[in-house]
Amino acid sequence: MPVATSVRPTSPRPEEVQVQLGGRWIAGQALAHRSGEVLVSHHGHLVWVDQQSVRKS
Repeated sequence: MPVATSVRPTSPRPEEVQVQLGGRWIAGQALAHRSGEVLVSHHGHLVWVDQQSVRKS
C-alpha cells in the first residue's frame, strides 16, 4: 500500500531545470519537491528524480 509523503510545490510557476539522465543533461520543469526528490516534467512526462540529479538552468 502506498505511503503518503509531504509534497510542496516548487513555486506558483514551474522552475526551469536540467536533469541528468544517462550522463546527459536534459531540459525540464521542476513542479514540486519531497524528501530528497524533485517532480520534473519533460515533454508532458512526469517523474520523481533524485535531487542530486537536478540543476537550475
